[in-house]
Amino acid sequence: MRFVRTVLQGFTFLLTLLRNLLRFLLRFPKALFHWLRGIACALWQLWCALGPKPLRITFVVIAVLAAGYMWLSHFLAPKLTEERIYEVHYLNEGWSDAQRALYYYTPQGTELLGLNYDWFVNLELPLSHNLLASEDNLRGWGFIVDPAQQASKLNSGNLAVGMSKHIDPINGAEKLDLGCAVCHTGELHYNGHALRIDGGQALQSIATAKRGEFITTLGASVVETLINPAKWDRFADRVAGQESDARDALKSELWDFFHRLKTFITGAGAAKWYPVEEGRGRTDAVGRIANIVFGYDLQEPDNYRVADAPASYPFLWDIWRFDWVQYTGFTNQAMARNVGESLGVLAPIKLVDDDGKLLTGKDFGETLIDLDGMHCVEGLLRELKPPKWPESILGKIDIEQATEGKHLFLQECASCHGPHQSKRYDWVVADGPNQNPAKQVDVNWQWDMAGQTIEKNGQHYRPDQRDTLWAVPWVSVEDIGTDAKLAKNYMEHRYSAEKIIPGSEPVNAGDGLQVLLNRLVPTLYERWGIPSDEIYDYDGLNVPFRIANVEAYKVRPLHGVWATPPFLHNGSVPTIYHLLSPMSERPDTFYVGNRQYNPKLLGYETDIAKGAFLHDTHIDGNRNTGHLFTNLDVPGRIGRQFSEAEKMALLEYIKVMGNPDFSDALGGDPLNWDHYLPAPADDSTQQACRAVHNPSRKIASE
Repeated sequence: MRFVRTVLQGFTFLLTLLRNLLRFLLRFPKALFHWLRGIACALWQLWCALGPKPLRITFVVIAVLAAGYMWLSHFLAPKLTEERIYEVHYLNEGWSDAQRALYYYTPQGTELLGLNYDWFVNLELPLSHNLLASEDNLRGWGFIVDPAQQASKLNSGNLAVGMSKHIDPINGAEKLDLGCAVCHTGELHYNGHALRIDGGQALQSIATAKRGEFITTLGASVVETLINPAKWDRFADRVAGQESDARDALKSELWDFFHRLKTFITGAGAAKWYPVEEGRGRTDAVGRIANIVFGYDLQEPDNYRVADAPASYPFLWDIWRFDWVQYTGFTNQAMARNVGESLGVLAPIKLVDDDGKLLTGKDFGETLIDLDGMHCVEGLLRELKPPKWPESILGKIDIEQATEGKHLFLQECASCHGPHQSKRYDWVVADGPNQNPAKQVDVNWQWDMAGQTIEKNGQHYRPDQRDTLWAVPWVSVEDIGTDAKLAKNYMEHRYSAEKIIPGSEPVNAGDGLQVLLNRLVPTLYERWGIPSDEIYDYDGLNVPFRIANVEAYKVRPLHGVWATPPFLHNGSVPTIYHLLSPMSERPDTFYVGNRQYNPKLLGYETDIAKGAFLHDTHIDGNRNTGHLFTNLDVPGRIGRQFSEAEKMALLEYIKVMGNPDFSDALGGDPLNWDHYLPAPADDSTQQACRAVHNPSRKIASE
């Protein structure tokens, strides 16, 4: 009986609870409505108490504008890293201060869509009076600027390394020129010291069109300068002065630049073609060159292709010794490589008329591509030596450990990385119409024969000027196992070349460049008045222009590689320590943008930092697979797994590999770079360097 009574009491309690809950739910909307109405009435009374209606509306407008300004300021804020450096140390030998300045500020004829040099120097950040090209801003975007740097004869605007200028022969305007050094100069930071790596890998993000990055902020600055009267007046005062006609002309020219920028970012530069973020220190160079040359310059938008294989900027010392260059090793000649690169960095060129038809005769290929500048820099790079490990800053070398590492390197690494020295090549050339002995997709036999040639058994050859060179091997993507996107894109993407050769089959980027450059480079030689007996040297060591199509990656020698993080072609492994480790020990994600160096692991610090880019290795194009030292039978295995002690020994040797200062202490180093033959001597490089900075020099378009 008691149990039944307890159950009934519980049931009654539950019913009461449910009835009260239902009553609350039914009354809650009405109560909420009365509460909200009371608040609204109170706010309305407060609003009316603020004063007359016009005053109240003014308050609202001010509040909305303030909120909008704060949001826009946050949205347009530059994405900058923070650096604290006090002293610069130059680690590469081979250059004088004057030669280094030439490398930094020699133009190659590129233009950022026609941006004037003095515009760039005088533009302000969006919603700010601060100059866009200030030392802190340029350094924050990853460009290299010395602390307390001062303007100089070659760097009158006091800009970053690689930012120079050239003169437009049509109107005499000085245009911003992005030279080789802007992408091929590196820097490591440690305890306030900046360790300059000339010819090294840049860490800027010039190609990344994301909010707060360099190119996006530049575009926003131009737009605000055009529409904000106060900003315009400050800019025009600095650039054009007070003369009204000059100010009107300036505004018209700046609008023209804006329209070119808009056209580019909706075409060859559109974000949809570059879905994998390039970030700091990377760009899909071949993909961008192809989109610009075959799509933008030829006015063929159907030639645009997705470029989703970003690669690190390669380091340049010793490349003059290589038989084939580029990550996939698809070309061999310095001039063709450099002209193609300059087109990818928006060197202006006229290939077609307003109707999109290919120009002919002397109208074809009108451009400011600077052959003397390219030849000057190419010659300078032949004298550059790899960087030397600075013991006083990064720590003393453990000689015993480095000696053990030397033996390990020779046993486990040298078979691929060499260097594989070879005797001089004799490059077979076409010596008449319809000749194609090198089996190329396109041949210009007159250019082939314009070099120094010899004849053997009825066939003509260009003898390579190098008595010894480095035969750089290809390793197939299946064997090396690293992210194959770059190599596959190169082989598989096809572009129409019918405007140049009617009826031709679609070509890949390398073959397409050969079709174009076989016609363009000889035209440039003629336009610039390059003497016929110097063409072999401008070509680069008497090497004829060739293309090799292999779905593989090139394995280069590793002198100075300790100073070139991050690693693998796509920068997917942050340190050499991780590169020598199994896949399970490689980080899946890490941040890039902080130059702080880790001298123990040989790479950048990877913690999150302001302005840094998150490298996600789960994305195709970013993968960190391959080049594995493991005992497991997996794709990309190239050697056995190293013990911790062996990895540290290899790292210690890599710090000083080939450095002649340590050769004796290591019991002899077969990779001592002082034992390699120097570049052939020729004074045309010095002449080109003098010519490029001579105001009275011959201009290409004259």
